[in-house]
Amino acid sequence: MGSEARAPGAQLLGSVCINLLHHPAWGRAQETYGEDPVHVAEMGAAAVRGVQRHVMACVKHFALNNMENARFQLDVTARPRVLHEVYLPHFRRCIEEGAACVMSAYNSVNGEWCGHSHELLTEILKERWGFEGFVITDWIYGIRDAESAAHAGVELEMPFRMHFAPHLAGLVASGRVPADRIDDAARRIIREMLRAAASTDAAAVDVVASPAHRVLAREVAQQAVVVIRNEPVGSEPVLPLAASSLRRVAVLGPLADVVNT
Repeated sequence: MGSEARAPGAQLLGSVCINLLHHPAWGRAQETYGEDPVHVAEMGAAAVRGVQRHVMACVKHFALNNMENARFQLDVTARPRVLHEVYLPHFRRCIEEGAACVMSAYNSVNGEWCGHSHELLTEILKERWGFEGFVITDWIYGIRDAESAAHAGVELEMPFRMHFAPHLAGLVASGRVPADRIDDAARRIIREMLRAAASTDAAAVDVVASPAHRVLAREVAQQAVVVIRNEPVGSEPVLPLAASSLRRVAVLGPLADVVNT
């Protein structure tokens, strides 16, 4: 993934996705690694190590972005213990592995939009965990207000010039956003760009969808398949599919005969 991103000249990959997978119809279900924070943490950390041999990795979506519909309106309420023992440890693990970038989430947490949350982006991520990289927004609706987002700890708005570009200069001039905050944002971005330039492998040629990468992708998919063992309990198997009395199986619902997630 890292080398294929580097080949056409990219400096950053909008991955690693490490949100906990609670529902298979979540829009990022194909990107993350499961529902257990310890497992997701180690898989995410490994992905960060691999990607950052070539480009900067972006760990996302910070935080508690675990659903698809209503993610632009949802406010997730989580007590400190649940927050730090269930929904944040895998992010911390990827930060410890050296991830250069973190992407904030669309949703709110405990009453604040993630892109406006000083607690998440500054107090926890940068101060408590010692994150030296930079924070980017999720795309298009990642923040609602330049002043609040800048104070919270966002460094870069993506992908359009909606809030920061037209408003930050005036906010700094009026003293509502300190110039030191802008200096810190610039330092964080430039520092990670220089760090990546000094530590990553040179761009490879002809690696995008190369035969070796296609073989590796197929092997990964095959190794990841989970097979349920239909062992008998008593005289009958756990699953009814091999029962001697089985004649039909009913599949119900609006998606019963539709190829769907």
